[in-house]
Amino acid sequence: MMRRNFFVKLILTMALLAIVPSLVSNIVTYFKVSETYRKETAANKQQYLNQTINAIEIVLNRIKENSNQLALNRSFQKFEGFPGASYYEGLQGELRKEDLPALYSYLEAKKNSIETINTFRMSNAFVDSVYYYDDRSRSVITLDNDGSNRQFGWDEFYDKGWYDKLLQAAETIAFTDTRMASQYRSPDKNVLTLLYKTGKGNSAFIINLDAEMMYTRIFSRLNQQDDIYVVSPEGNVLFHKNPAHLHQSIRQVLPSYAGFAGKAGYFLEKIGGSPKLICYAESSLLGWTFLNASDMKALSQGTDSIKQTIFISAVLLFLLSLMLAYLSSKRLYKPIKRLKAMAGWNPDRSKLDRTDELGGIGRFMQTAIDERDYFKEKLDESLPIQREQFKAGLLRRHRMTRDEISAKQQDLKVDLDQTNLVVMAIALDEPDRQEPEPGMSVSMSEDLRKLRIMDRISQSPLLAMKHFLVETEKDVMALVLSCGGMDRQQVFLLGQQLLHEANLELHGRFTIGVGRAYESVLDLPQSYEEAVEALKYRILYGSGDVISIEDIQLDGAVCFRYPKQKEEQLLACLKTARGEEALRAFGEFVAEIEAHKSRMHYNQLKPPFVQLLTGIMGAFGQLGADMSSVLGEDADPYRELLGQASMSDIVRWFEHVILASSAYIERELSAKGNQHIARAVEMIEQDYAKDLSLHSVAEQLKLNPAYISRLFKQITGDTFVDYLKEVRLERSKELLLGGGTKIGEVGRLVGYSNSYYFIKVFKERTGLTPGEYRKLHGAMLRPQGYRL
Repeated sequence: MMRRNFFVKLILTMALLAIVPSLVSNIVTYFKVSETYRKETAANKQQYLNQTINAIEIVLNRIKENSNQLALNRSFQKFEGFPGASYYEGLQGELRKEDLPALYSYLEAKKNSIETINTFRMSNAFVDSVYYYDDRSRSVITLDNDGSNRQFGWDEFYDKGWYDKLLQAAETIAFTDTRMASQYRSPDKNVLTLLYKTGKGNSAFIINLDAEMMYTRIFSRLNQQDDIYVVSPEGNVLFHKNPAHLHQSIRQVLPSYAGFAGKAGYFLEKIGGSPKLICYAESSLLGWTFLNASDMKALSQGTDSIKQTIFISAVLLFLLSLMLAYLSSKRLYKPIKRLKAMAGWNPDRSKLDRTDELGGIGRFMQTAIDERDYFKEKLDESLPIQREQFKAGLLRRHRMTRDEISAKQQDLKVDLDQTNLVVMAIALDEPDRQEPEPGMSVSMSEDLRKLRIMDRISQSPLLAMKHFLVETEKDVMALVLSCGGMDRQQVFLLGQQLLHEANLELHGRFTIGVGRAYESVLDLPQSYEEAVEALKYRILYGSGDVISIEDIQLDGAVCFRYPKQKEEQLLACLKTARGEEALRAFGEFVAEIEAHKSRMHYNQLKPPFVQLLTGIMGAFGQLGADMSSVLGEDADPYRELLGQASMSDIVRWFEHVILASSAYIERELSAKGNQHIARAVEMIEQDYAKDLSLHSVAEQLKLNPAYISRLFKQITGDTFVDYLKEVRLERSKELLLGGGTKIGEVGRLVGYSNSYYFIKVFKERTGLTPGEYRKLHGAMLRPQGYRL
């Protein structure tokens, strides 16, 4: 029911909608209370930590004051300043009589000084021992906590851990880190050493404080529940109740410790797998960081009751919401039942159906949407091609009305007036043959250069009126202008300015043919034919200039219209190697000229044939061939044509050219067609799982999609789309029978990103869904006795 019945899901969803806001609110409240409780606890711990810092600073300040009084004591100053002290310290053996009075005075001063130091040691319980280091005699006097007094030479002295700090100290009073001090015939002891320089060289008092006693009487007494760490600026532990942690890096205990000089705050850390609240503060006197580690489990006991209350209220609210959701969902479910019936969803129609009501309805809708999006995407992909085809179609004979042209202009976003139009045919006579860029073929380089030329011309500031530019033939572009308000002379002048700009900036040699201006867009084919006809006359008048059809066909001359449709019919037959049909089309072309022959001079008969020859050579260029392959490497077709003496000679020459060209094209199409289709089939076999289309294959082969489509059907017997579907279908059958791959994954592996569309195509081709096919044919492949 949970999988198949949307009604149950609807009930649960409404229940969750009722409980989730309250549950989220309670959880947020819980975390806010917990955070507030943690902050308050951290503030209390911080207060205890500050009290600890104040206590230790008071103790150390008192010891510093006592040390200062000791250094200023008259008895000690008399001893330290006794003249010749080094001499009397070094006396040995029998003493001279004259040294005895002074020696007695020195010993008396030394005794008084030791008694003064001993009084200082006994004045504070934390003082474990006191050394006096005499820099003059390099000797040490020790006063231990057992009351014993000893004097050692520097080489025999047992505790020198403070000496380097003494030499480095720039101030009178300095503290060392806690250290393990060697004892006289006793175990080592952890002490905090205070160094007090007396001003006589490096002579100083070395006051060792009992670190363990300080931790017990100060740190533990102020806070008996938590762990307290005292850390030096270098990150070493100075005080802690566990001796194993002393003098080690604090990062071994607290990995996230990064130094908190001059700061105070708290953070959370796990120590020994248990969460701890770490509060920290710094002693400005000592430069030490004090850390207080509190057990978070003990701190969180106060919030457990809040957590239990939230859980119980959530359970009760869920049960109540479930009951209310059931009552309200019955009415909400009625529209779903109607949609289910509309979509024809039936959970019992196939055991492979794993969707509920909404899944079935959604699948139905998704299939419709996917088909719409698929065709819309294909339409969007072909829009630029359609736009160019529409522009080129306006220049050829067609049967569209003005309303149809206007509708297509709006759909394809072609901005052009439908009245007062003129066509200019722009020919690139001497293209700039540059070396192609790295990684680019010659044809691609030429196409790129054409695009650059077209873009530069169409963006010219001279073209302030509405216009469009389209490629119509090889190295020929048609520029259509809205010339409202311009006369013949102004159009001609605009052509000259464009020609000058093109020759100057585009590094090529261009010729422009100008047709007549017409009132209606329906007359554009006539204007284009006239522009192309004028362009052909550059062979007689020279290239690199503007040639207007009105300059060629003067007023009062014989009105002969070039049979453009006959030429197009001839070229179409020639491109497809239909030689006999091409000859018949040529005969009709000649008949058009014969009809005007009696009223035309022989020299006026040659230009139409020159134009026809240019069209044939252009057709060869579109096929990627050259007429030199037909007429010979040294042949000059134009010279041969112009050298014919009569009309009949011209006709015979053209018939020879047409037959030879048709035979050559037939051989080339047969050889190239098989190669192209073999390559296309290879691409389908290898890349069927990708987003493969006729346009993408044609682009890779650098051929026209329509040509590939026609050739594919002719050689394989199938259209490109049908062949691709068949390859994908056969591969999907192998995957369905070859393992436990899911149906949606099978569709993706053979090139269908949408599983519903894959199922639809599979069923159209086989009559079965992929699941039914796997079930039927999988059972046939299993041996007897095989059990699922």
